[in-house]
Amino acid sequence: MDLLKLASSVVGDVTAWRHHLHAHPELSGQEVETSAFVERTLREMGADEVRRAGKTGVVALVRGARPGPVFALRADMDALPVPELADVEFKSRNENVMHACGHDVHTAVLLGAAKALCGVRGQIHGAVKFFFQPAEETGRGAREMIAAGELDEKDPPACIAALHVFPGIPAGTLGVRRGAFNASSDSFSLDVIGRQGHGAYPELCIDPIAVGAQVITALQQLVSREVAPQDSAVVTIGTIHGGVRSNIIAPDVKMTGTIRTVRSRVREHLFEAIPRVARLTAEALRACAGVEIREGTPVLVNDDGMFDRLVSVAERVVGKDRIVAFENCSMGGEDFAFFTERVPGVMFRLGVGFKDKDNAPLHSSCFKADESAFVCGVAALTGLALDVCR
Repeated sequence: MDLLKLASSVVGDVTAWRHHLHAHPELSGQEVETSAFVERTLREMGADEVRRAGKTGVVALVRGARPGPVFALRADMDALPVPELADVEFKSRNENVMHACGHDVHTAVLLGAAKALCGVRGQIHGAVKFFFQPAEETGRGAREMIAAGELDEKDPPACIAALHVFPGIPAGTLGVRRGAFNASSDSFSLDVIGRQGHGAYPELCIDPIAVGAQVITALQQLVSREVAPQDSAVVTIGTIHGGVRSNIIAPDVKMTGTIRTVRSRVREHLFEAIPRVARLTAEALRACAGVEIREGTPVLVNDDGMFDRLVSVAERVVGKDRIVAFENCSMGGEDFAFFTERVPGVMFRLGVGFKDKDNAPLHSSCFKADESAFVCGVAALTGLALDVCR
């Protein structure tokens, strides 16, 4: 089958859907109009068993003519709380909300794949299941859809795939990586408790700001001295708050930070090590420290078998010379990892960068996507579905 020809038959709709979604972005957990639009569009194209999963998640199936496996495709739908500065005709109409991470593209491209597959039902053995997921940016959406039973109880998929736009590679290319694709993403809060007093008499006090500085330095040694050089990890302190006046030693300091790892065992080690180092460093300086770790998203690992399928399909869609093999795992988090923890899955990058231009990164108010890439995204998702369900 000519996958690009099939994708081209729906790409006009994909572009129109994307323009509508981009102009009407909604924040995580608030995708009310977005999910209604997706649900309505799926019903109009003739998708099977369109239903809600949770408050704003949408699920649909395209059932084939013959029995076979269930294959799943997923797109996230939420936007970000940033004002749009990009000069496009379909600019966001919702103040300070923008699809700066390309989830409007993900949703529109997956709708396009659904419509394309509706037209070739006779060639599908089994069924293709579509997850339109809310709240990726907060890390809640995938878990909500899984909790609704969509992964284990209702037409459980044998495997799953998803794409993510990436302006760092040009339109017409697909980015791939075997193994770890996205790092785990977790956060923590750290409180250092000292003894308040006059800044002129530090010997009568316990200075939590000075102690906190030592704790920050000690935490950086975790990555350089307790994590193997080949195992990437990040421990970043993002906020620090303490003190009210220049001549008063504060009673406490509050910090927050993020943890990123590309191996589950390193993630578990840092969960243990950060509280240990903070506590012992503070105690050595007569203070106390407490750490609360909030688990976010795990490492997203591409299944080997699904990766091989993806590369085979990608070669048919864009050609071998247009496949970009990423050397390193992205240190950004991605809650698609909750799906790939449960079933074999693969994620890839859809290049949306404009040729010979300085492309704004994801999460930027100036982010733009080259829409000529949409046909490649639809073709790749459709090709994967037909490859699994044959």
